[in-house]
Amino acid sequence: MILKNIFKKSLWGMMLLPLITGCDDEFLVEKKDFSGFNEEIYNDVQTAQAKVDYIYYLSLPGGTTGGSDDFSKSTEEFVGSSKFTQLSEVTKSNVNDYFFSKSTSGPYAFIRECNMFLDNIDNGTLTEDEKTPLKAQVYFWRAWHYSKLVNTYGGVPIVLTAQNAILGEGDITQSDLAVPRSSTAKCIEQIIKDLDLAIAGLPGSWNDANWGRITSGAAAALKGRVLLTYASPLFNRNDDGARWQAAYDANLAAKQLLEANGFGLADGTGNRAEKWEKIFVTPKTSEAVITVLHNTVTTDSYKKNNGWEQSARPKEAQGNGGYGATAEMVDLFPMKDGKRPGESTDFTYDPLKFYKDRDPRFYRTFAFNGVVWPYKQDAAYTVWSYQWFKDDASFISGKEGQGFAEYAGRVNTGVYVRKRTNPAAEFSATDKFSRSATPYIEMRFAEVVLNLAEAAVGIGNLNEGYEGLKAIRNRVGIPAGADGNYGIPAGLDRDGLFREILYERQIEFAYEGRRFEDMRRWMLWNDDATINNNTCARLGVEPFNGKRHHGIILGVKPEIYTASKSGLSYDVFNPLSPIYNETLVTRAGIAVNPNAADADFEAQIALLDNFYGTNLARIENDQLDPLSPRFEVTYLSKYYFLGLKENVMKQSPYLLQTIGWDDYYGNPGTFDPLAE
Repeated sequence: MILKNIFKKSLWGMMLLPLITGCDDEFLVEKKDFSGFNEEIYNDVQTAQAKVDYIYYLSLPGGTTGGSDDFSKSTEEFVGSSKFTQLSEVTKSNVNDYFFSKSTSGPYAFIRECNMFLDNIDNGTLTEDEKTPLKAQVYFWRAWHYSKLVNTYGGVPIVLTAQNAILGEGDITQSDLAVPRSSTAKCIEQIIKDLDLAIAGLPGSWNDANWGRITSGAAAALKGRVLLTYASPLFNRNDDGARWQAAYDANLAAKQLLEANGFGLADGTGNRAEKWEKIFVTPKTSEAVITVLHNTVTTDSYKKNNGWEQSARPKEAQGNGGYGATAEMVDLFPMKDGKRPGESTDFTYDPLKFYKDRDPRFYRTFAFNGVVWPYKQDAAYTVWSYQWFKDDASFISGKEGQGFAEYAGRVNTGVYVRKRTNPAAEFSATDKFSRSATPYIEMRFAEVVLNLAEAAVGIGNLNEGYEGLKAIRNRVGIPAGADGNYGIPAGLDRDGLFREILYERQIEFAYEGRRFEDMRRWMLWNDDATINNNTCARLGVEPFNGKRHHGIILGVKPEIYTASKSGLSYDVFNPLSPIYNETLVTRAGIAVNPNAADADFEAQIALLDNFYGTNLARIENDQLDPLSPRFEVTYLSKYYFLGLKENVMKQSPYLLQTIGWDDYYGNPGTFDPLAE
């Protein structure tokens, strides 16, 4: 059997395309069995590496992570209901299966691939120097999958060898196959053991041909993330100081190891964090600790495009329509001095002119009415998202208008998510923005800094917590201020500083897929004495339960203009319209460019202010979350640890159901994720 084409697809279709472009795949032609049990695979370093690369392909997260999915819609980031926040309770029958999924494409299928490799690599003829980094990469990915499972379920079965159901005549109840759920503590112990093996066996950096592979620093950073999660209130209801110390030690070691190998906070300055924006679209940067690489190929098995660019771009720019940002996120970002809206004495927050005097990262996270959002073929493309109404009653209803400046199709709020799009993205009539090679950074050095800051606060080292926050703000150009605190309140206690770190993570990692896990590990949807959860009260934050997402409509005041139809032919503010009215304050000459020098930017802002102040009102759209019945965020306490889906328990009756969920027979679950 010739496996050349099959295995080319496995290899070249993954993020590691640039890592193996120098390899000659002719050596694969006569290899007969790549199932993992054939020792012949492990007699050749290239075929063994191919197996490792296939594990990368299976394991790496997708480029659209952080988009409008069930997780992000359960946070402040996106409107709409999710499975976890809707009014109807999720049960064993309709809970998503993040545990097993499929025998070929679920977490345990991927763990099995890791186990097959580790079971067999020592049976080949490779040298120790050849085997060690290969094994270390696989240890990392096994730990990666177990960490995802533990975050979701608490303790899960620990399987460290590739099971073979054919043994024992396929009896799935035999003891070597029927592996029960281990305690969460045992799972964390195993994850850390694998990560320690990975750290010991991996280089601190790779050459350019292998850039993007997991390094020892990346493994150390994941260890820090895992132990920080284990120290957080979700797992640590009694605030055990030893867990915080372990998290601190791991994150300090990760930071030092990464810095010793050239990683660190990338420069994020420039005009309104111009260089910070480029971090997300640059394949190789000191910021990228764990990176998913992509390419621009579109036609064959080598294809690995990032779908974020096309999804995020407006239909006016030939994208798929864009991600709409919530009013909650727009209003959340600090002011120019780093202080929260309403707390700054130097800058007054105007909800209508929300774009004025904001944190530099604001202009790289959002695209709004009147701002330049460039791409390669149109460096001056300007977003226009105002709406007009047919009468006063329609204007005050809180519903969308009858006319839209987004002629080709509108986003569900008046503000777009700009984050992670490329100012030099290439558009073509055929591929639009689909041919994107923008990387997705799963873990940035900024996270390591904030993980360390949080763990430092956990052990009572508040000064080190402050220093981590200051480093993040300093690198994007927020001024230190008279007190040197970069807008961070002085004199905070332990819980107050935890709150500020979580707030900073919300800003720095917005739309990167981090917020849901932060809310879960800090249990920020509710306080519930029955599960010993009072973190919202401790931190001084409002629980997210009971709230609704809101959109921002920038509506034309009826006294300025009314019309009942949409499109260019009914837009009096656009100089290209046949009914353009130059006697009004129009959009002519307005193009706010965040890249502009300060003086030019302020002049552009003044023009935009005039357009907004004269013509527009901000309308809070309360109708983007379900209305019938009226929907408010309802994240139940049982969701902090999910239950096993019904079919999983049917196939594996030895698996105990999570407390708070019914088992297959309708009895209350008995597995306690917090039990030692």
